[in-house]
Amino acid sequence: MMNQAKEVVAKYTRPAINTIIVSAIAVSMFKLGAIYGGRSQKEKPTNPYAHAFSPSQISIAVNESNELIMIERATGQYIVYSDTIGQTIFSMYANRIQQEVANDK
Repeated sequence: MMNQAKEVVAKYTRPAINTIIVSAIAVSMFKLGAIYGGRSQKEKPTNPYAHAFSPSQISIAVNESNELIMIERATGQYIVYSDTIGQTIFSMYANRIQQEVANDK
């Protein structure tokens, strides 16, 4: 009789434990995803010059290292961007000037 009871308990306990383990892992993964999602939204950098579109509000310069510098005229604050961005902006600006000169001839 005792052996029969142990067998019945063992028969139903193992699947229950497996279900509990799988459920605990699933819940912890969802919690981890929620924590990561909340943290990544908070860490997104904002561009303080996103609102400034006119040349009267901002100056753009390229330094000797080909880094792009955006300077807010009102406050003098600036942001330095990588050299690839500086080179791209400079080449776009140079192409525009070249097209304007070619159209004037």
